Amino acid sequence: MSDMKELKSVKIVPYTLMTSSVSAIWGLVLAIILLIFAGAFSAALPSQFSSFSGFLLGLGVAGLVVFPVGSFLLSITQSFLYALIYNLLVPKLGGIQIELVEMKEITKTGVIPFALIVAAVTAVFQFLFQLVFVPLQYLLIGFAGSMVTAMASITNSTVPAASMGSLGAFSALGAILNIVLTPIMTFIMVFIGAVIMAALYNALAPKLGGIKIELSEKAHGFLGIDSISPVALGLIGGAIAAVFGIIIGIIFLIILAIAGSALAGLVMLLVFAIFGFIIIFIAYALTAVFYNFLASKIGGFEIKLE
Repeated sequence: MSDMKELKSVKIVPYTLMTSSVSAIWGLVLAIILLIFAGAFSAALPSQFSSFSGFLLGLGVAGLVVFPVGSFLLSITQSFLYALIYNLLVPKLGGIQIELVEMKEITKTGVIPFALIVAAVTAVFQFLFQLVFVPLQYLLIGFAGSMVTAMASITNSTVPAASMGSLGAFSALGAILNIVLTPIMTFIMVFIGAVIMAALYNALAPKLGGIKIELSEKAHGFLGIDSISPVALGLIGGAIAAVFGIIIGIIFLIILAIAGSALAGLVMLLVFAIFGFIIIFIAYALTAVFYNFLASKIGGFEIKLE
């Protein structure tokens, strides 16, 4: 039995805590990989570079703390805002629609509703980011202008006032354009990408199987996502990535074929498709493994479906 459900809201704190914790684990994984590479590189260096080798290893060891903690802290704000913005926009735009088979497998998603809410959430987040980042950028440009003027006075050279005025006007105009245009372009690009992704999911899920989850009832009508099947998530994610890789590879194949390097284009097509599948399969499967481990410790996502 399958039912079409709409994701009405996401509990902000569990979502933020889980997403940030998964990011921290990925930060630790990245730090371990970098430490291994740093150790291998240091071992290959001649003895006269021993001090540099020690420096590399020190950075690698420091990364074991800095990367997980930094990833956790950076993810907190982003995760919190994404969940908050989603909950605020759903009453106006509608939420993500999914088809659940026996409340265990996501076999379909509404293409336009999915793309619309994902693009809107991302655009609003980008707008908020620009509101913070652009004034800082404007201040940095102003500071750079002041430094140029100061250096000119020290060296007894002159900087045309018109140039400095133009710099200020240009930076102000650029700030306004960033705040206005960046969210709009973000919405358009994310909407197109989300439409393609949702359409591919709907086409591939009946053949490969959709995302499989285990739900449990929580307070106030919420459902907890207790676990996610790593293989199912990795398989459908990898398949979508492979299709994207094929599309990108075909574009490169056409370009290189015109340039007389069709064989190189064919190799790139295979690389994009195969490695796209492998990398995303591993990344998504591991993410599900991390999620399942953490869900038993700190609790998973809590969502409301109607």
